[in-house]
Amino acid sequence: MLLAVVSGCGRRRSTGTEGHSVTGFADYEIVGIDISAHNGEIDFGKVRDEGVSFVLIKATEGGTFKDRRFVENVRMAREAGLKVGAYHFFRFDTPGYIQGLNFVNSLRDRELDLPVVIDIEEFTNPNFQATRLVLERLTEMVEHLERHGYRVMIYTNKKGYARFIKGRLEGYPLWLCSLGSIPDGSFDIWQATHHGRVNGIDSDVDINVYPHSAEDWEKFAGGAIAR
Repeated sequence: MLLAVVSGCGRRRSTGTEGHSVTGFADYEIVGIDISAHNGEIDFGKVRDEGVSFVLIKATEGGTFKDRRFVENVRMAREAGLKVGAYHFFRFDTPGYIQGLNFVNSLRDRELDLPVVIDIEEFTNPNFQATRLVLERLTEMVEHLERHGYRVMIYTNKKGYARFIKGRLEGYPLWLCSLGSIPDGSFDIWQATHHGRVNGIDSDVDINVYPHSAEDWEKFAGGAIAR
């Protein structure tokens, strides 16, 4: 049971805030969500009032797709006082610089707090692509984002980490999916469940945890542009 697993982790950090009421995550004070248009219309005021600290919002996918609610979600989340980040779903069969162009075009001039995210996973991707080619395209996209001044974070699951990240891109901040149990090793954000419940969202939502100190959080959430 998720509540029992999380409650036993013993990683509570003081943030100087009143905490949150997100079910199952009492041991963590810095808790966030990630969303896309699939989550529908969100009342970010209610999300904030539940004590959620941050939201990662889908912006783009592949070379042309743009999430239809990205602009509105960023605006409303910022108005509610949440820390905001953006992510791009990486397609194995599309050149990295094309994906970078799509992402940067949506990010431009938008104030963000967290590193911009490349979401790389096998789910829904054409898996006939050689790992070497996918890595070339991924690296190409990372370099494109960095040329535009962005801090980059990688999202993946444990399988994707072993295939694409370990020994290759370990120097980048990592947002790691490990459903139900906290992962081993070094990571910056833990995606713990796809079936969280938060006031202000009518459907299940992904719940994420920042497991480090409040001081580290202030640095980590200090802007998407490298200083």
